[in-house]
Amino acid sequence: MGITSILNIAKNALFAQQTAMQVLSNNVANVNTKGYARQEAVLVEENALMTDLGLLGNGVKVSTIMSHYDKYLEASIAKENNSLEEQKTYAQYFSRIESILDENNTQLMSSVAAFFNTWQDLSADPLSVTARTNAATAGINVSNGIRNIYGELRDVQTEVDNNILKEVENINGILDAIAALNDQIYAAGANGGENNTFVNQRAQLLQELSGKIDIQYFEDRDGGATVMTSGGKALVDRVTVYELAAEPNLENNNFYEITWSGNSLNSYDITDTIQGGTLKGLRDLRDNQISGFMGTIDDLAESLMTEVNAIHSAGYNMNGTTNINFFKNLTSNYAAGFDISDEVKADSGNIAVSSSAAHLSDNDVALALANLGTSSVTISGQSATYTDYTASIASRAGSLSRNAMDLSEYHQNLMNAVEKQRDSVSGVSIDEEMSNLIKYQYAYQAAARLMNAVDLMMNSLLEIGR
Repeated sequence: MGITSILNIAKNALFAQQTAMQVLSNNVANVNTKGYARQEAVLVEENALMTDLGLLGNGVKVSTIMSHYDKYLEASIAKENNSLEEQKTYAQYFSRIESILDENNTQLMSSVAAFFNTWQDLSADPLSVTARTNAATAGINVSNGIRNIYGELRDVQTEVDNNILKEVENINGILDAIAALNDQIYAAGANGGENNTFVNQRAQLLQELSGKIDIQYFEDRDGGATVMTSGGKALVDRVTVYELAAEPNLENNNFYEITWSGNSLNSYDITDTIQGGTLKGLRDLRDNQISGFMGTIDDLAESLMTEVNAIHSAGYNMNGTTNINFFKNLTSNYAAGFDISDEVKADSGNIAVSSSAAHLSDNDVALALANLGTSSVTISGQSATYTDYTASIASRAGSLSRNAMDLSEYHQNLMNAVEKQRDSVSGVSIDEEMSNLIKYQYAYQAAARLMNAVDLMMNSLLEIGR
């Protein structure tokens, strides 16, 4: 005990307050850093010294740098982000599908109605070349409309499939980064250092990962994170990564299927086990939603081809021939190849209007085709007129788009609420930090003045010695 002890107390006090101010400065610098968890230098009393007078205080020290991090709130954010990113994916693509099918853009319903109206006009003047040409032109317009819609949907489906590959690559990159942070956390722990920065960075990566695929994770006793799919497939185990792969499925249009192999040579298709996130949304859009709309357009094309050809091929044209189809007779891929027949395209005189070879000016076939436009037919298992059926396609796309946007907004609001709760625990408050800054500054100044006082005492002793 003596002047040296007092000097040591002052020195430790300076170091402790300086460390606290450095941590505070880091908080202020990261006030706008997404996912940053506020840190705090925990000051505790230094171990007391035993003297002849008993235990005497020995100053202050920094026991640890504490991070205000709530792993349960972080898990809630990750879970909510999983639903949010899935709905955002739906909203993005349903909006595009709605635009593709919107009547203002496609004029499909108008084209179908105009097509059957031309047969009404032709029935009024069966021998009119102009009326026949109009019927052929209307058939071409309907064909082009159906092919264009189908082609645009197919392009979106291909884009979604390619995005599945990109998302898998992004997921693997995140998994590698998480494993690297695990390694840094282990190293920091082994050296007795702090790992708060690494934990914060890993929390951000886990949140990003949860937006892409449904996961579950937990920390081991050394602070590392083990990450698995919700189906139990290990993705990160300490510093080992088990990456996903996107492999073309030859039986499904070469679309990418998501596989996991772990540490074995055999890969397992986990596509159908993915229950959330961007990947789930993309897979569902590709295999169910977009495919469903393409099937609907394909059914429309098949029905138009079948119903119109059945009536038309039984009639006689201006050339006195029969058994000629108005639309190309296809056996598959109806929407992709939908078009008027080569015979009608080459000569509008091949358009049939009469069921009698002896009376080519009769109009019963033309009337039957005109009436087909207002008759109920069975398409995709449902009874409807062609105009009602085409209107329902656009209506369903609009309904799905609005629902996806509503759900996206709903989950965004939930996400904001959870993040606000997280910020109340982990967020940086400038007012609070400035208040602490004044406190630490005064404590530092006091320790510095104590240093000066000890220096004067030491000089006095040295003067006495002289």
